[in-house]
Amino acid sequence: MKIHHNIFGGKMKGSLYVWIITSLLIFAGLPMISAQKMQRNKMKMQGPSKYQERDFTYLLSEVKGLDQDLLTMHFTLYKGYVKNTNGLLKMLSNLVNSGQDRSYQYGALKRRLGWEFDGMRLHEYYFSNMGPKDRNEKSPLSQMIARQFGSYEKWKQEYLATGAIRGIGWVILYYDLKDKRLVNTWINEHDLGHLSGCVPLLVMDVWEHAYITQFGLDRMKYMETFFENINWDEVESRFKKAINRDG
Repeated sequence: MKIHHNIFGGKMKGSLYVWIITSLLIFAGLPMISAQKMQRNKMKMQGPSKYQERDFTYLLSEVKGLDQDLLTMHFTLYKGYVKNTNGLLKMLSNLVNSGQDRSYQYGALKRRLGWEFDGMRLHEYYFSNMGPKDRNEKSPLSQMIARQFGSYEKWKQEYLATGAIRGIGWVILYYDLKDKRLVNTWINEHDLGHLSGCVPLLVMDVWEHAYITQFGLDRMKYMETFFENINWDEVESRFKKAINRDG
């Protein structure tokens, strides 16, 4: 039998040598392997992490011209979209795990997901771009607006005209990554009308719940109030990220 010198200067038989070295290697790697397996098993049991509600109550002291009751009600509505998005994802996962991914129920819930998810995400965009921060007329976005639309005032006129369209929905100033241009867009409800390959920069909610308890049917007054409360720092930040993504 082949003899090996061990690390202590002695001799040991080949099979015993291999067994000891192999055991040491396995033992050394066991904690890491076990931790990885435990994490994978935990993720399988729990599924994807839930979407978390964002806290926008700071707007109650920052936004001017919008009633606190109106904003508080709107926050509650937003939380419902987060809850429903998480609930739908869980139900869809359960249907897949039980082999019912071809069922009518699965298809119906899958169609509903876009509505709830976009309701959640658009409200996050909307609240995040509120909290008055003055626009920098020399910023890259302001310069692009003036260059493409002729002036800030003409762009605003078009944006408000889009918001005045009859019906419920959203208005989004998009940046088109492919053609490097800005587009004012009407979004019908939450999940219809989005432009593929474009990044949302400024999002305005024009569903009745966003204004009717305070402004009645005077949507234009609400939209002017919204413009007085735009957080242009946030909008500019989205634009810079879009430009970097584009490049």
